[in-house]
Amino acid sequence: MRETRKKDKPSKGSFAVTRKIPLAPAAAEKLQNAIQQLTAIETIIDAHVDRHGQLRISYDASSVGIRDIEALLDKAGIARTSGFWWRLKSAWYRFLDENAKSNARSGGGACCNRPPSMPGGSSDTRKVR
Repeated sequence: MRETRKKDKPSKGSFAVTRKIPLAPAAAEKLQNAIQQLTAIETIIDAHVDRHGQLRISYDASSVGIRDIEALLDKAGIARTSGFWWRLKSAWYRFLDENAKSNARSGGGACCNRPPSMPGGSSDTRKVR
């Protein structure tokens, strides 16, 4: 089954990611319904189930994360495989998505974006007169 929907917007942004989520066998109708719900979200660029039964999804990690996607799959009644590797990979995806959200919301720049002034330099305000 290949159900896909691409948005009419740029597919690659600075926080655009693509993930593969292994799904447990489910009815085709349930999968189509879940894909429609996922692609209705503005920041999801593409979603489809490949021939191996994996959900391939591209989204903007600055506003939606793997937790949101997993919650929507749970709500739609779509189970994921529960093997060790997927649990590890899922935790890694959550970590990466949380970092992307934090970076997108940060003020930018390093914490010390101005280097310290050198004693005796032109910006030294402690000059004795």
